[in-house]
Amino acid sequence: MTQIPDNRLRLVFPELPYFEIKASSAALLIVDMQYLDAHPDYGMGIKLREAGLHDSFDYYWDAVAKAAQQQQKLLSAARKCGMNVIYTRIATLTPDARDVGRQHQNVNIVVSKDSKDAEILAEIAPEDNDIVLSKTSSSPFNSTHINQLLHNLGIDTLLVCGVVTNGCVEGSVRDASDLGYKVIMVPDACAAVTSELHQSALTNLDNAFCNCRITDKIIQEIA
Repeated sequence: MTQIPDNRLRLVFPELPYFEIKASSAALLIVDMQYLDAHPDYGMGIKLREAGLHDSFDYYWDAVAKAAQQQQKLLSAARKCGMNVIYTRIATLTPDARDVGRQHQNVNIVVSKDSKDAEILAEIAPEDNDIVLSKTSSSPFNSTHINQLLHNLGIDTLLVCGVVTNGCVEGSVRDASDLGYKVIMVPDACAAVTSELHQSALTNLDNAFCNCRITDKIIQEIA
């Protein structure tokens, strides 16, 4: 008897090929690991505390901390083998945030370029040779020059992690896949507000838009 997967479309469509990782043509893409949405004492954390709802995000803050630990491992491995490292962050290009995107305006995500909320977390901070892209949309492919950048760098494979799994990470994976990149998502280096939302994103994406591989597996491959 055929086992029915959670994503029933996999009964109709073939699985994606296994994307191999070649350091010279791959990049580690870390999505939105910034003080705005990845630290309990800033950005979202302040708003939640003011509303008396901070405890409702206990799962998320714990998941973000665990994801950051895995990202530290990925960063070390990527830099050791000379792989390009790219960060995205939600931030405007202007101090007064006049270039914020319409959708971000509607949900009050306004992060000016020089604010603390725009900074990448200290524990995974970019190094001098890393690339940081500021975006005003969920996916960097809609508000940055990332596609041209990857072309210039000769990148055809993306290792994607960050927050939130079912939001900006998922949007980045889908857009990259549609543009023809070989995408490998790293589930244990991602975080969502609930485990259900995290798993739902993986169910939708794995073997449809990307390969999913855990941190240790990826490190073994690129070591």
